[in-house]
Amino acid sequence: MFFELIYHFIFSFIASCAFGFLCRIPNKTIIAGGIVGGAGWLGYYMMSTNGFGVFITSFCCSLILSTLSYAYSYIRKYPSTVYFIPGLVPVVPGITFYEVFKELFTNHADVALTTFFNVIASAVALACGIIIGNILFLLLFKPIINQVKTAFR
Repeated sequence: MFFELIYHFIFSFIASCAFGFLCRIPNKTIIAGGIVGGAGWLGYYMMSTNGFGVFITSFCCSLILSTLSYAYSYIRKYPSTVYFIPGLVPVVPGITFYEVFKELFTNHADVALTTFFNVIASAVALACGIIIGNILFLLLFKPIINQVKTAFR
């Protein structure tokens, strides 16, 4: 189980870093974007393998992504989107949306409808997680980071 988690983290880290490189984010932030993406994917993977639904897994993953990206942006003084966009790449439901159209073209409308609702649930959960992650960071984590910063001065 541990090696499987390392495997998933490494490949989602590589995917996030590669997407960050393709989007030409600053070189100083590529590794941090990969860490955000790896952590978000680990949260998604661990929850989905433990039987949670699409909405809950996407929501918790988005909470992890947004909280980490806001923390990195606050500490390193870069916009949070520099960390969030590459980190979002492993969890975007792109292949699921492809499967919707594949099932539509093969005349499996019932499967396509179910898969489409999963795509919509995932997208809504990602959006809600971004908003709530921002609020969590501002209310809980920002004061903690400020205390740690003042302790090391």
